[in-house]
Amino acid sequence: MKRFYLAAPTKYEDQIIEDLGALGTVHLITDYTVNGFKRVNTVEKCEKYVKLQQRITSIQSTLPPEKVSGKGFMRSLKETFSKPKQSATAVAAASLDEIDSEVAETESRLDEQLAKLEKSRVDLKNINEVEAKLLVLQKHGLRTDDIGDFGNIFVRAGFINRALSGKLLRYIEGTSVKFAKWPDKREEDFVLILGLNRDKALVEDALPRLNFAGLNLPPGIPSDTTRALDENRTCTSNLQQEVHQLEAEVRGTCNTFQNKAGNFAPLVSRALSVENARSTFSRTGMLSLVHGWVPAKQEEPMKERITASTKGAVFLKFEKPEPDEPAPSQINNSGVARSFELFTKLRGSPIYSEVDPTKIVTVLFTIMYGMMFGDVGQGAVLLVIGLIFRRFQRSFLSIPARAMSRLGGILASCGISAMFFGALYGEFFLSDLFHPIFTNPIQGQTTVIIVALLFGVAQLSLGLVLKIVNLLRMKAMTQAAFGGVRLLYYVTGVVLAVKYASSMSFSVFTENLWLTVLALVCLSVLFLSPTIESVIEHEIKLGESIMKGASEFIETFLSYLTNSISYVRLAAFAIAHSALGIAAVILAATIGFPGAFILMNVLAMTIEALGVFIQCMRLTYYEFFTKFYSGTGIPYRPFSLPKTFGTVN
Repeated sequence: MKRFYLAAPTKYEDQIIEDLGALGTVHLITDYTVNGFKRVNTVEKCEKYVKLQQRITSIQSTLPPEKVSGKGFMRSLKETFSKPKQSATAVAAASLDEIDSEVAETESRLDEQLAKLEKSRVDLKNINEVEAKLLVLQKHGLRTDDIGDFGNIFVRAGFINRALSGKLLRYIEGTSVKFAKWPDKREEDFVLILGLNRDKALVEDALPRLNFAGLNLPPGIPSDTTRALDENRTCTSNLQQEVHQLEAEVRGTCNTFQNKAGNFAPLVSRALSVENARSTFSRTGMLSLVHGWVPAKQEEPMKERITASTKGAVFLKFEKPEPDEPAPSQINNSGVARSFELFTKLRGSPIYSEVDPTKIVTVLFTIMYGMMFGDVGQGAVLLVIGLIFRRFQRSFLSIPARAMSRLGGILASCGISAMFFGALYGEFFLSDLFHPIFTNPIQGQTTVIIVALLFGVAQLSLGLVLKIVNLLRMKAMTQAAFGGVRLLYYVTGVVLAVKYASSMSFSVFTENLWLTVLALVCLSVLFLSPTIESVIEHEIKLGESIMKGASEFIETFLSYLTNSISYVRLAAFAIAHSALGIAAVILAATIGFPGAFILMNVLAMTIEALGVFIQCMRLTYYEFFTKFYSGTGIPYRPFSLPKTFGTVN
């Protein structure tokens, strides 16, 4: 990566932005200022473009859904393997004002159509409610003119909660009002209330307190419920046709807009990208200045393109970054390692001087997964699932196609590793169909545990070596030296631990006195490391240095020990996997051999496979990455402009 400084006459600014966008390799930044230059302010333009984007999106999201039959799971799965059709309709060049005018005209037309549609939907809802009320009256043998206010009496009909019927009786006690009720709904009764008009006010005041839902009908309805229902259903049919017609008009307006302005959104998005890039520029009256980063191999192509487009009227300077300079880090892997970039990026981008651990993680992660989930048959299933996911061209179950493809690469790699270790363990779908090449985890538990611990020691040692390499690349020689001390302490501690485990006697530490002294000296140096660093940097803070040293001492002594023991889980899960086969044999006496093994394999392919995946991530992030990886780097985000059929002027 190289830092570049570019200065050119302001009249070439638009062309420079187009050239940088076409290259797609330049990382623009805003941390560079020169006296006399002022930052270009594009906030107003960007806001205008953003609002226009939102208006275009709003029109496109207005499209009413068409009624389609369900595609089904298998059809959806089949479509994920075919690339979505790309529209290649060319659109004439348009200015921002023309796009804005077209959007405004469409918005006005849609507002009018949507207002009519909303009114028709409300009318349809109301008439459906009327039909429900008429059906209730018909069910109980009542006419529409049986309800209402008459010469001396009033009649009300409706629904009341069954638990509140008793309260209604108390409200009308001592009045002329009478009521009858019939069970109708699950928790409600149909109630018919009749009384003299002199008691109407009392009843109408009490009914709302009882949550009474009256059957209020609009005027002009025929008294015969059968005739009223026929007329109501005719009106419902007409309104439904009207709603469908209005929905078709709205859909037609949206489709017309999309066909006519299918490239408007990309054009506006492109213009927004241009203005965001322009905001990184600084200007004087005559010159424009831009600053950023570019990959070293892209230096010459950038120089040639900019020089040609500005006819040589440009100052362009490239510099290599200093060891401590915050340059953006570019993660660039191919093949299977590209899928495992996900784990690196989840932890953060590496500092420019740090080693990209993706390829290392690819190897270690797959080995750990295979060690814990060693099974030829189940590994083959994972491999097939991974290869299927790799071929996905569209999103599936709301997961983007790109994420599915990368997940497929990870699963396929883990499947191959599981098959390899399954051959070593002699396992095939939890059964011992062939003799193990290495050992069966159940029968050789001690051997598997030792291998797991040795793998952990190797991985942790690799992490400490990478830490030293990173510090050397940053020119931090003092810290790199202390990193060497940590590695020496860890190796010495491992040797002493192995000797102690073989004899289980503390005399090992006296018999190997030089190793014990070396380990204690390393710990002492690490305790004094903050003080030594402060002396070298001429910033002596004794109290603070001692506290840091104590923390470093405890962290080194305890974490290295616990991190190493943590790798026993590699053996534990391998043994547990084999134990599922034993459980299947025991369960076969109850539910039969096929059912028992199918059940246990399903459990292994779901719960255990996911659990092993989580354990691999835990060992990668907590035990391994903490030894060398910071993840505080600046991600490389090159500026690029999408290709469109039109342009925004």
